[in-house]
Amino acid sequence: MAIHTGRLTRSPLDHSGAVSIPSLTASSHFRERLWNALPLTLSLALVSSIFWAPYFAPWALAVGIVAFFVYWLIRSYAVAVSCVVGLRRIRTWERTNWVAKYCAWLPGHPDAREWAWPRHMVIIPNYKESDEGLARTLDTLANQANARQLVVVMAMEAREDGSRAKAARLVMRYGNRFADMFATFHPYGLPGETPGKGSNEAWAAREAYIRLIENAGDDLGRYTVTSCDADAVFHPHHFEALNYLFLTGSDPYRTFWQPTIFNSNNIWDIPAPLRIPDGLSGINRLSNLVMPGSVKFPTSCYSVSWKMLHEIDYWDEEVIPEDWHVYMKSCFTLGDRVHVEALFLPLGNDCVLTDGYFKTLRAHYFQSVRHAWGASDIPYAWRASFSGASPLSARRKVAVSGAVTKVHALWMAQWYLITLGNMLPMLLTSYAGGRMPHWWYGRVVSLPGPTWHLSEMARGDFSNPMGGMINVNLAGAIIYFCLFPLIAMIVIESKTRPSRPAHVSRLAAIGQFFMWPLMAVITFIFASLPALHAQLKLARGAGLIYRVAEKGSRRAAAPAHVHPAPESLAEPAGAVGGGQ
Repeated sequence: MAIHTGRLTRSPLDHSGAVSIPSLTASSHFRERLWNALPLTLSLALVSSIFWAPYFAPWALAVGIVAFFVYWLIRSYAVAVSCVVGLRRIRTWERTNWVAKYCAWLPGHPDAREWAWPRHMVIIPNYKESDEGLARTLDTLANQANARQLVVVMAMEAREDGSRAKAARLVMRYGNRFADMFATFHPYGLPGETPGKGSNEAWAAREAYIRLIENAGDDLGRYTVTSCDADAVFHPHHFEALNYLFLTGSDPYRTFWQPTIFNSNNIWDIPAPLRIPDGLSGINRLSNLVMPGSVKFPTSCYSVSWKMLHEIDYWDEEVIPEDWHVYMKSCFTLGDRVHVEALFLPLGNDCVLTDGYFKTLRAHYFQSVRHAWGASDIPYAWRASFSGASPLSARRKVAVSGAVTKVHALWMAQWYLITLGNMLPMLLTSYAGGRMPHWWYGRVVSLPGPTWHLSEMARGDFSNPMGGMINVNLAGAIIYFCLFPLIAMIVIESKTRPSRPAHVSRLAAIGQFFMWPLMAVITFIFASLPALHAQLKLARGAGLIYRVAEKGSRRAAAPAHVHPAPESLAEPAGAVGGGQ
């Protein structure tokens, strides 16, 4: 068991004259406030347009709504098709013998490294996680076919009471299963840091650099680094696949490898309304990895070469949404070669789950606010694009900055555009003097469906029966055909879940489908509102507090018996290590 004292230096790297890393903030406080108001300004401009444009810009609104609905129609079918393709690729990858595949590749590449040469460092940042929760993740790492190529770093927070004893227990229990395993302890209150996953990982990676590269003299080029959530459940061949991709990749030192992440570990235990956003999140992530032309970002759990992380000086400690940000930092610092490559093996994450129904709903809401804080990357990306110092091409600058802007602006606005974008301008034109053009406003086609109209119901008229044919305008016809890929995604999502556990009745499993008619309400509360919340705080200059989401399972196994760590292991600083 080795112990060394942690350094309080910000980085072991001297970047003088090496690369130009984009600045995190604007040149003045005033400009920073203006930049931080940009996400909210864009979102509110999109939302408010359906209220004022029927009077002041009816043609522009008509064209804009039709164009957006066409985009949504194409994307809906593309997501459904891409998801089917992605699931087939997952099945193929699960059946692949990665060692045999590498041996078949090797004869044509005589200069290639041997299979066992790489090391895969897995950083597990955690705070107030239970021993049994962390043990579940560690079990899936220990059961990897190439576990002896793994270096596991328990990235603890020094401010957590008992973190050193907990780390020592886990290292004693698992240390001999890996090439190496040790713990680091992120100090609290370092200048310029925001508590969270990114700052903890940055500290852990720098401590690992001191231990493995500076002191032990290992080769930085043989390592990948995996950013791992404390609730991650890896496929048994995940790191064999990563080993193959790293050894055979055309540009492994400029690659992020992204597995297919599903919030599936405990999805049967969470409140039924939350299964819709949590289930669809995995569908969307998988389809985005497959869809041609999409700008791909690493999310939650991902791998990257340690060499590239070292070149960009690791994660920025001031940033909460570290995954997309570290990718953009790499792009703007190192240029067009930086890219994301899919690793088509499933990785399970937990959904938010607390000890109460409404408490879980509240915790999920605040986790969504934290995710939506990624809107802070919009000003970062555009400032880096305009700075002129980045080696990234103009085309890639626009692609990356435009993608992050689109995602976060639509995160808040798309609910209003899809739900009200057609109906509200029609009502304003019919009853409040709006001036939408007739080609947009007029009913152009009859389609099967319910003949009740909201305008009639608002007047108390329920005389029209359900069923029959409905007359819709051009925009309505487009959005009508988005229902079919939605139905396909509902079926796909239900098929990708784990099998129904014994404690969930068949009636309850069937009953969850009655949540889908409430999708508009659910997505408003757990997607649009959290995005507005985050963007308002960003525009006001109010920092976001990193709330650690409670997770787990209502049927979690009883914790295994562990022996308390000897007092001598509870050192005041540094890293606890074991293995080899």
